[in-house]
Amino acid sequence: MKNKKLGIIVPYRDRQEQLKQFIKEISDYFHYVMFDIEYEIFIIEQGDTKSFNRGKLLNIGFIIAEQAGCEYVVFHDIDLMPRDVDYSYSTVPIQLANKFEAWTAFKRTINDDYFGGVTMFPRELFKKINGYSNKFRGWGFEDNDLLYRCDKAGIQLYDKKYRCYSEETKALKFDGESSLVEIPNIFTFARPISFYASFNPGPVVCSKNEITDEYAVFSIPGEDLNLSYNSFRTYKFELFLVNSDIISITTKSLPSMPNRVVVTIDPKEKVVKFYQNGLKIGTDKWPKYGIRKYSNEPTMYLGVGDPNRKNKNKWFNGTIDEFAVFKKALSDQEVRELTVRGNTLITDSFDKELLSTYYRADSTYVTKTFRSSDKVVNLHSMYGNEMFLRDLSGNDNDAKVFNCDIVETEFKRDYTIKTPIRRPGKFMLLPHEEQGYTSGYWKNWKSRENQILHYDIVNNNREEYTDDGLSNCRYKVLGIKNSTLGELHRSVVKHIIVRT
Repeated sequence: MKNKKLGIIVPYRDRQEQLKQFIKEISDYFHYVMFDIEYEIFIIEQGDTKSFNRGKLLNIGFIIAEQAGCEYVVFHDIDLMPRDVDYSYSTVPIQLANKFEAWTAFKRTINDDYFGGVTMFPRELFKKINGYSNKFRGWGFEDNDLLYRCDKAGIQLYDKKYRCYSEETKALKFDGESSLVEIPNIFTFARPISFYASFNPGPVVCSKNEITDEYAVFSIPGEDLNLSYNSFRTYKFELFLVNSDIISITTKSLPSMPNRVVVTIDPKEKVVKFYQNGLKIGTDKWPKYGIRKYSNEPTMYLGVGDPNRKNKNKWFNGTIDEFAVFKKALSDQEVRELTVRGNTLITDSFDKELLSTYYRADSTYVTKTFRSSDKVVNLHSMYGNEMFLRDLSGNDNDAKVFNCDIVETEFKRDYTIKTPIRRPGKFMLLPHEEQGYTSGYWKNWKSRENQILHYDIVNNNREEYTDDGLSNCRYKVLGIKNSTLGELHRSVVKHIIVRT
């Protein structure tokens, strides 16, 4: 049976040395390892001065590869040199680049939904999703959109399950704009302390006026001590030392899902530990200095970083059903017991003497009714009935609730998302300058616009693949370059310069 012809499509601009190395190494690999596969290499160079459009270049490459008789394609980044990779045909889309040898200390993070680097598609399935979007200029999120297209079109993907702990109980619903809970800040950080929160973030909503989007589950403001979720879909805890150094622990990219998070802080040992759904995510230590004097702040918040700032308030959209602060650094076993205990009270498993504060959304109470013209003012208004969370620790640190609704949460032990099917593939990773978000800023603001566009498409359940992609991919060929290979190679390389 004759093997199917492969098209290797490489988006390219301004990496001449890497291009030379890539053509040689990919050709060597197919000559000595994948020698039974008929293939062509298509270098698609963006020859205009517009922002780089990786998705559109790959669409152009696919159109040209299909005309050349290719029955399946691999979309291949130029900085990945094959070391142990199977490029043979697959009936479903697969992601190949998932193990790396670094040329230097340069690294690449592989999240569960990562669909880039080296991605294989059979011809008909790529046409079924109408290819990549042509709208994502700059770097990033065209791969996220590709995965979304596959899911919307019913293409076979992998179901990735995450363990979570969500009970049938009441929760406070935060609207991401004005909802918050005020907690008396009685915490000095002179002794070990642990924070516990049970919450579920809502959909990621981006602000066009911000560089990034952060949503604080709880916070002591200033140089915020806070637990947050963000538009990179990572969970993060951070606090500041007196010299303004940041102590920070961040998860890998994860979905908005039910969470029980514990953060332990030991100021004597100078160590912070972060646990998510019973698992230790990470540890951060510091050699000297003390923790910033957060005791100078009168209020701790749930659902916002600081409502009094002019910007970067970090409003949280989602639900919080339980929050507690312990007077000790909980052990691994105690964290496990706290996480898996079901919907019982913390005080059923832990001595009240260990708690500074403890709140549950099903333990709210309301003060007397304020009436105006015989009409009851909104229950959650600052000027009508006032809602409070009762402190179940017995320490009388009741918390005041603003603009939150009380909702029911459902029982859930697993949370499932769609991720790419992977075939193990090992590559040498060449160093290059990061083009997305790095060191606190976007290398190209178009990448931030891509992030906003992606979440807008997902949150509104839009099906843009039906009219944006291969079907409206317009381009002009500006020139064709010839590539010279050694006599041993039978590679056919087409280097095509296009205007997008």
